Order: sequence, then structure tokens, then C-alpha cells
Amino acid sequence: MAIITKTFTYEGGVRLAEVPPGTTLLTMHLWAGAGGGGGNDVGEGGSGSAGTYVTKTDLDMTAYAGVKNISVSVGGGGASGTSGAGADGGANGKSITNYSGGKGGDSGGDGPSGSGGGGGGATVVTVFDDGAAITQTVLAVAGGGAGGGGGGSYTSGGTGANTN
Repeated sequence: MAIITKTFTYEGGVRLAEVPPGTTLLTMHLWAGAGGGGGNDVGEGGSGSAGTYVTKTDLDMTAYAGVKNISVSVGGGGASGTSGAGADGGANGKSITNYSGGKGGDSGGDGPSGSGGGGGGATVVTVFDDGAAITQTVLAVAGGGAGGGGGGSYTSGGTGANTN
């Protein structure tokens, strides 16, 4: 059987495709969205961490006989934090429901400080039957990166850490 290669990039939504008839093996290389950097104020905000990289090789697709559809949701990068008292934290990196990154923490209400960066969105690959939820069977997930801490008057923000 011929080898088919498909590349998906972040577009802010879910990409759907049909599983080609006769597919027996599937190999995936997934990268998730990075976390946003913390907001700079008097101190420097910390850097967000990279999203994880996951490889799944030679997944036996015969175990999912009859499944006709595959979905790919590439996680987006978290937004950077901003500066100023009471500043909103960075927005999360979008993905499918329950797989988006977390919103960065708001800055303190008094004095100069930066808010935290948003967490990166996860990259998720699923298979599903016609008429079923796209999350029917999750094949692989690469977790999003952590957002960096915001900088303040007396400290710099911490670097986001992704321990997956």
C-alpha cells in the first residue's frame, strides 16, 4: 500500500478527514502549542515552555475496523501576559474542548507587575464513526506548554515548566 503523508498546522479549529479504506498502520508526529511568556513590568516576565512532542509509530488501525473518520486539532500557542496592576493573564492556546491550555494568572492589584502567559493548547488526534462525537476514540495527545510567570517590582517571573 502507498504511504500517504499529511501535515496539519494550527488554524484555530478541527480538521476532519476520512480514513482511507485499507489503512492498516498509522504513524503520527505531534507537536503541541507553546506557553506564552509572562508580562514584563519593572521585572522581566518568564519564558513560556515549549509544547510536548509525541511520536506514535505503526499504530494498528485494524483495531478500529469500520471507523471512517479522523480528526486533527493542532494546539495553538498561549498568548503573552501583559503589564500593569490588575492586568489580565494571557489567553490560552486553543484546541478542542477540554484540551485547550489554561489562562495565565492576572497580575496583582497593587503596584507594577506583569500577568502570567497563557498555556499552550494540546494537539489531539481522534477517530470516530459517522454521527459520533469527534472525541469518541482518542489516539494521541501532545500536551501544551506552560505559561511563564509575570515580572514584578521585586522579582522576575518564573519560566513555565512542562514536565511531560
